[in-house]
Amino acid sequence: MVILIGVFCVAVYMDLRFYKIPNLCILAGIGSGIIMTCVSYSAIGAVMACLAALMIFAVFYPFYLMGGLGAGDVKLLMMTACFIKGNRILQYLLVTFAIAAIFSVAKILLFREGRERIWYFGGYLKKMVLTGSVDDYRVDRTNKRCIIRLSVPAFLSLIMMYMEVY
Repeated sequence: MVILIGVFCVAVYMDLRFYKIPNLCILAGIGSGIIMTCVSYSAIGAVMACLAALMIFAVFYPFYLMGGLGAGDVKLLMMTACFIKGNRILQYLLVTFAIAAIFSVAKILLFREGRERIWYFGGYLKKMVLTGSVDDYRVDRTNKRCIIRLSVPAFLSLIMMYMEVY
């Protein structure tokens, strides 16, 4: 778990500073997770870790394609799946997205740009329901008040899990 927290610290710093999580950081985390799982459990555990990472990819890649998640966020969640076993990964994801939702509500309440995003999202959903087409979800990445960096809620969720809050 200490290795995961260390890699997460680097990922969060890079995400906050440069809005990008380096692939090298993710690869180091995935490699470490698979090696640690193999040493701790067995080769079957390592295969299960890889399958968990692939499942995370399959679930969250469509959200990346729509523009709702960044590629680094998806890769960060895949990396975490290499370390966390069984039902714990589902708990981790639920807590991560609950924290992200709290951040989102706070930004909506605090910033005008956040409230404008709600109107845009409503129009996006309406168009999707009426026409049946899924367009790109536009995100103004230059407007920092509208962006939730998922690495921060993911890190907070990891710390909470490590401290056995859940």
